[in-house]
Amino acid sequence: MLTTRTNEKDLNVVNVDPLRRFLALDYSESADLRNNPQQERSRLSLETILRVCGEIIDETGHAGVTTAEVAKRAEMAIGTVYRFFPDRVALMLGVYDYMTKRYIEMSIDALTAADPQTWQEAFDILADTNVVARRTVPGYRATQYRVLADEESQEKYSLRTSSYIDAVVGQLAQYDLPTDEAWTARVSVAIELSR
Repeated sequence: MLTTRTNEKDLNVVNVDPLRRFLALDYSESADLRNNPQQERSRLSLETILRVCGEIIDETGHAGVTTAEVAKRAEMAIGTVYRFFPDRVALMLGVYDYMTKRYIEMSIDALTAADPQTWQEAFDILADTNVVARRTVPGYRATQYRVLADEESQEKYSLRTSSYIDAVVGQLAQYDLPTDEAWTARVSVAIELSR
């Protein structure tokens, strides 16, 4: 049985507010981000650091990421990397946040363009966008499976992952699907399998 959106005003434009709320989450404190950039130049420096780190992950895996290598490849002083991230763990969590947000932005664009009428169509778009992100966002593929193995970083990684799953559940709820714990667990498994 296909469940479609029942709200008349939603029939022409998909509501992507749950995904937009996810984008608005600020993990800078839990990621130990030292400096949350306010000026465009600082934001560009931070984005360059995160993109370069993703490229290194694609080439050598997580083990190849060092703050010195990121600074060298980004053509920045190592102090610039340390201005944002106190250590490698914080850098890896920052990369995870950066890549997940790129994926969510791509998903919002794809959902808005396609305007899915059923939850199955919406989930297919999210899964297809995940494939595109794996091919185009540096480091996305490898970082979706783990950040670092220590307990504290895994807890922070789990918090981000559950926030993302909650956003997807909220996105699908507009098709009269449940938002309870059992359904959230099913969506979590489906997301994991779609990776």
